[in-house]
Amino acid sequence: MTTRGICSTYLRLSSSRTTARRALLRSSPPTLTSRLHTSQWKFQQTAPGNKGVSNEEPVAPRVKDSPVSPGATKPSGGIFGKVAEKLREKMPNTTETYVAHGVTLELYNECLKQAAYAEGQEFSESARFWYDVCDRPKTFMSWAQVTVLHMWMLIVRIRALDLDRVKTWQQHFVDHFFYDAEGKMIHTYKITSGGQRKTYLKDLYSQYRGMIAGYDEGLCKGDAVLATAIWRNVFNARPDVDMEVLAMITSYVRRVIHGLDKVNDQVLNSARVTFGLPNGEVEMVRMESKFIGTFPETTVVDGKAA
Repeated sequence: MTTRGICSTYLRLSSSRTTARRALLRSSPPTLTSRLHTSQWKFQQTAPGNKGVSNEEPVAPRVKDSPVSPGATKPSGGIFGKVAEKLREKMPNTTETYVAHGVTLELYNECLKQAAYAEGQEFSESARFWYDVCDRPKTFMSWAQVTVLHMWMLIVRIRALDLDRVKTWQQHFVDHFFYDAEGKMIHTYKITSGGQRKTYLKDLYSQYRGMIAGYDEGLCKGDAVLATAIWRNVFNARPDVDMEVLAMITSYVRRVIHGLDKVNDQVLNSARVTFGLPNGEVEMVRMESKFIGTFPETTVVDGKAA
């Protein structure tokens, strides 16, 4: 269960260690938090495979009956949705945190189900890729690593929102992950010691920061750096990793980022985003590059390249 060892950066505006820890462990009263954990874990256990997303378009908006205008965007369903709607009508400038909480929860649920698994149940198509094709163990950290990778792709898009909304949306989005992680420690791994859970959460927080930093660097510096970050943070820097699979994931991440760049704020505000499958990139990865023929031939002297 030890989660140390992966390098990493948490995109929080708080630089104080004490403040960061308080923000990480900030939660509702225990009973309410436990309900959140339980409901998310039940969602994970029963999460079906991705629906209606072609392999050629790894990101596709789930467009419903009609376009949603920014003014009409709100969390739907239940008491939360009704309260948010009433508040928006009365105080439109003070409901951002309510809307952000609901929408980011839906976005987070889309991320968590990519590598969701439950004992005694078959893998979804997405989980089958991340565990079987990638040859990774069914562990808490395996799930967390894949979830954070998908969260990062959405965080990149959230950063493009209006500046006054980014901090609120990002904070709620990340909170959902850590609440759910603690819930899994309680309900799945039966860790009843609060002190032990805090230790694990601090380790996970450190790794989360490193994963985000590594992916950000890869986004800026190119596919080789991005692939290295994925190899380090998803495959634990395994020396025997299948390079074709690593290339497929790198291509998938690039295509998702490109797709999210084309998604407008209305789609994001209503959480109508769904992920595709990395194995849809296999043809792209196996395609011979047009630049291969431009490399000069290597002269071999005495069995060694000159």
